[in-house]
Amino acid sequence: MNVKAFWESNPLCATAVPHSPGSPEFYQIYDSLRETNEPPDFAKTLHEYDHFSDKRVLEVGCGNGYTLGKYAQAGAEVHGIDVTETAVDISRKRFEYQNLKGDFIVGNAEDLPYESDFFDCVCSMGVLHHVPDTKKAVAEIHRCLKPGGRLIVMVYHRDSIPYRLVMPLRSLVTGKSLQQLVNEIDGAGNPKGEVYSKKELKKLLVQFKDLEIFCGLLQPQKLKRLLPISIGEKLGTKWGWFLYAKGYK
Repeated sequence: MNVKAFWESNPLCATAVPHSPGSPEFYQIYDSLRETNEPPDFAKTLHEYDHFSDKRVLEVGCGNGYTLGKYAQAGAEVHGIDVTETAVDISRKRFEYQNLKGDFIVGNAEDLPYESDFFDCVCSMGVLHHVPDTKKAVAEIHRCLKPGGRLIVMVYHRDSIPYRLVMPLRSLVTGKSLQQLVNEIDGAGNPKGEVYSKKELKKLLVQFKDLEIFCGLLQPQKLKRLLPISIGEKLGTKWGWFLYAKGYK
């Protein structure tokens, strides 16, 4: 399972943005796409940016630096780790364009190169379901968080309309397995993608306390010709594709 090779050749959303990754135009369009899925007000509540001013924040799987950029703008000391040189380079370029400070390194989620009890917040958005040993990555996140530190993660949702309804129909049409279709959400050739129910995610994060698990994203831009956006958003809170968890060490 060569997860690193796939993501090295397929940077986050590179095929969805008609500009070179690392260019100002790339960030502009990516940010617009991201904020369609996660509106700024929702993201501000989710990530609690202002709460971590002058505190240490780590993102496991920093992608192109979008989320850490928001924390940095709010005054946090930010650290990003990603399995690929490409993601780290793109994240660094974003911070250069935005005149922000951040530390980015290439590394492995299952063996985080940080001290124990070091971070005030660790987030990982749409990453843990791609990691070869997800349980080990979660244990490493727990180790690196300070006692009382904040956990914020997102994974794909098993009990969602995309997984329970759309993908089975697509499987019948294409002959592809559900597993292959989940993998290919992020591109053909992706070696691993997983889905979690709320119960499964709670079990995965059993080391953390005061867990809050909720879902969102029913791709309202794709449903707008079928349903009013407001209805799509309400459905997303129960059957959305993104499953979020927040908790404390």
